[in-house]
Amino acid sequence: MKALFALVLVLAQAAIAAPVTVQFARFFGSCEAQYAAVTDAARATGECGIVTALTNRFNATQPGVVVQPQIIEHRSYYPQIGARIINRDIPAVAVLHASVLNDFVKRGLVEPLDTGFAEVGIAARDFTAQATRAVTVDGRLYALPFDTHSWLWHLNLNLLRQAGLLGADGRAVLPRSEAELLAQARRFKAATGKPYLILLTVNDAPAFLRTLVTLVHQQGGSLFPRDPLHIDLSTPEVKRAVELLRTLYREGLASHGHDYASGIQAFVAGQGGVMVNGTWLLGDLDKEAGEAGRPLYGGYDAAPFPTLYARPGVWADNHVLVMLKGGTRNPAERRAALQFLKFLYDEGGAWARTGQLPTRRSVIDSAAFTALPHRREIAPLAEVGVNLPLAVARQSRLQTVLGDQLAATVVNEVPPDQALGRAQRSINRMLHRDAQFTGRPDTDRP
Repeated sequence: MKALFALVLVLAQAAIAAPVTVQFARFFGSCEAQYAAVTDAARATGECGIVTALTNRFNATQPGVVVQPQIIEHRSYYPQIGARIINRDIPAVAVLHASVLNDFVKRGLVEPLDTGFAEVGIAARDFTAQATRAVTVDGRLYALPFDTHSWLWHLNLNLLRQAGLLGADGRAVLPRSEAELLAQARRFKAATGKPYLILLTVNDAPAFLRTLVTLVHQQGGSLFPRDPLHIDLSTPEVKRAVELLRTLYREGLASHGHDYASGIQAFVAGQGGVMVNGTWLLGDLDKEAGEAGRPLYGGYDAAPFPTLYARPGVWADNHVLVMLKGGTRNPAERRAALQFLKFLYDEGGAWARTGQLPTRRSVIDSAAFTALPHRREIAPLAEVGVNLPLAVARQSRLQTVLGDQLAATVVNEVPPDQALGRAQRSINRMLHRDAQFTGRPDTDRP
């Protein structure tokens, strides 16, 4: 009997001592071979390195809690998350894009976090306006905004100098209208023999959507002027934006044949003046510009997408962190998951080194953030960033359909009315079907 009692005591003590485990589903790549032992985010670079170092630091400094990263390849991320939810193998915390958050909310798959934020001291009043919009559904907060990522103009100052497109301060002279954009692009091509813009026009539907959202919003328009169930691609604002892209491509003022990877390679190799791409490339391109003998050496800068029409605005999305329903099995696991969210909230400045914008006003206003290269210039994106309305469903599928048809008209010269009409009919049918059936998450997002 004494032996049995001792065994029970040992098992009870072991249970008490066992750490609470938090499963953390994310993308951002895998880099444990390089950063497995790193707990200082300042010693890491890139999204993968910094999120790995932050997770390591949490585990090293939070006794009794262990976060277990579950790393999923980006393109298969949402299908795998959907499959895990169906199979009841649900992570406690998961990274989502804000553009798919409403799909998860309306299907009852994520926990509201208003109360949880208050429990652990996450001050939602510090969120930027853009971040607050991104995580609010029907007046409730359903996610922790982790960053704002947006469209930038990445600039090769060495080539722009050849075309006489630098000011006296050495900064790029950016266009302030559609006419100025075309004039500068033609001047640049005449001076350098190269396209002014490096655009991603091959196998990159999101790139087309992001640019269209930007240009339409700047004109005061919307892709959804009526309601979230009806896209309208027949408006003057859409037609004007599409015709601008067609002109740039037709005249060779924009590059031809680039997907995501080859577009970056072309820009780094000095094959164009401006690459339209995301905030997430800032760190890598700054590093490239520091390499002597390279085409970008000493001549790289970045700026928000210029305002070409009546009002500022540029496409922006967010990485957000949610707590999936069923991912925590008891109060201890729920508390541990909230502690992890609070830790990442506190480390917004470290994550900002990826190039993504913080979602907290206090971090954006801090000296540490504004001291980072380019950050003072791009900080306004945290307020003026725009995207499709949050209530629009199936946004990943939508961007694929619309992006494919934009490619058809911009690259392959399909008449705009034909391509845009085909996209509009397909998207509105999809949105109508989705409104009738909301029993599963958007698992086809790339």
